[in-house]
Amino acid sequence: MRVMARPIDFSRSGPYFAGLFLVALVAFWPTYLSIAPSSSSAYTHLHALTAAAWMLMLVAQPLAIRTRRIRLHRLIGQTSYVLAPLLLVTVVLLAHSRIRGLEGEAYGAQTYFLYLQLSLAVLFGISYALAIYWRRPAALHARFMVCTALTLIDPVVIRLLLWANPTPDWNYQWLTFGLTDALFVVLIWLDRRSRIGRAVFPVMLGLFMMAQAPALFGLLNTSAWQAFARWFATLPLT
Repeated sequence: MRVMARPIDFSRSGPYFAGLFLVALVAFWPTYLSIAPSSSSAYTHLHALTAAAWMLMLVAQPLAIRTRRIRLHRLIGQTSYVLAPLLLVTVVLLAHSRIRGLEGEAYGAQTYFLYLQLSLAVLFGISYALAIYWRRPAALHARFMVCTALTLIDPVVIRLLLWANPTPDWNYQWLTFGLTDALFVVLIWLDRRSRIGRAVFPVMLGLFMMAQAPALFGLLNTSAWQAFARWFATLPLT
């Protein structure tokens, strides 16, 4: 007799998000958590606080569903209306503070990191907006919220890699983006029997890969991107 695969139960996802949070603490220990607070900018602190709050929210929400605390789940969800935009704002401000006033090689390197920061922010924003738009059915909402977590894979894993080898002779983004895409593939496979929402992960994988391509294939030296970076650096944001 053929055994049908069960749809993914996202109410059990809390431990996975908790694991990602613990890995993030390890990844950011040498460059942020272990150093004196005064050595980091206010923009860095604001971004760290909002990102940590988001990760903790991802842990709490499925746990609230799992324990049938629906009112708590809704209350935490309402805080995301403030937290998600605030997280996006901190990404933009942090990116601007790091590129403002730079010149030469430092500026050239930062235009690459600017793309990484802004592209992941866009993917996060799209994922969150779709999660809110598709609050019902819950199956769609949960899948898009998982996609917000997948935008965190690259910034966490890249720091672990740079901790191990700060001067790589290859682009670590191939591994970090590859890991993100591999997780999408796993989710697509696990979700193949679901009646509702199984198109979410394939579509979002396509969007993630489109956003990853410029960084992976050296497309950030174009005049269009360089012009955007120069314009962004001149904005009176920080």
